[in-house]
Amino acid sequence: MDKSTLFLTSETDDPAFNLAAEEVLLRDHTEDIIFLYINREAVIVGKHQNTLSEINLKYLEENHIPVFRRLSGGGTVYHDHGNINYCLIENGEPGKLVDFVRATTPVVEALKGFGIEVRHGKRNDLLAGYKKISGNACHVYKSRSMHHGTLLYKTNLKHLTESLKTGTVKFRDKSVKSVRSEVINISDIIQTDMSPSEFMQELGQKLAFKFKAIPYNFTDEELHQINQLKKEKYETWEWNYGYSPVYEFRKRSKSQNYIFSIKLKVEKGIIKDIDIQSNFPDQNEIQKAQNAMKETYHEKNHLKAKLNGFSPELTEAILQTVF
Repeated sequence: MDKSTLFLTSETDDPAFNLAAEEVLLRDHTEDIIFLYINREAVIVGKHQNTLSEINLKYLEENHIPVFRRLSGGGTVYHDHGNINYCLIENGEPGKLVDFVRATTPVVEALKGFGIEVRHGKRNDLLAGYKKISGNACHVYKSRSMHHGTLLYKTNLKHLTESLKTGTVKFRDKSVKSVRSEVINISDIIQTDMSPSEFMQELGQKLAFKFKAIPYNFTDEELHQINQLKKEKYETWEWNYGYSPVYEFRKRSKSQNYIFSIKLKVEKGIIKDIDIQSNFPDQNEIQKAQNAMKETYHEKNHLKAKLNGFSPELTEAILQTVF
């Protein structure tokens, strides 16, 4: 990073706001930037991932955990109030902008200052021993790069594991797949009573000191831009789910005494082709259901609305099979 570095910490735990803030800081500034934040519970998928294939949808629905898509590539991560997020934005030369080791070395050095034996892993992650404490991703915009990552400080590891546990549903696509790793919390390594926000504050002080960073706050105009981007992009189903690459979905399930086997082809979140095979007695109703589901979002509420009026047994069986 060069000498003109800005440092700021988010005042909100809203994942959509903080993801939008990263984009505004990357695109609308010329300075290097250190941005830290803690989100409330959420799952964050990479830009090029198929959301439904990366998450445990049933678990997320039961626990009211939302899903958001970020600007950068890479794999799916879990955020909560025990997880610290850092965003490092810097200017550079074309062809040299993506360098995870260079970008995250200041974080590694800062963590070593807490007594943590941390090192760079082979998957753009940070490891303590052989366990993962940080996942990282990158996005390039013109002559600027954004490397951002998580720090598992006092994260609910049960929720993390369950949220990212995928079932036996078969997806065929060209999306980026997440690689699961064994993880550990930093607070378990250093045995401290510091809260996540206190740890983030100390980490920020170390990074700000290293780069002689200037404290910065969002302007009113920037807050307006961020909130607008949050509403128009990061809070939308079309971005968080519909942006997924084209995929084929196959699943077989049993409902009451009937077997259902369903194949979908989905583009931009919309069901383009559907084939339902079943021993359900009313094949005419199945055909009508197929027709009703075409050109509909692969999303539960949209499909429920389209299947309104069909027999409850058939509707339940279809929804159980396509999710």
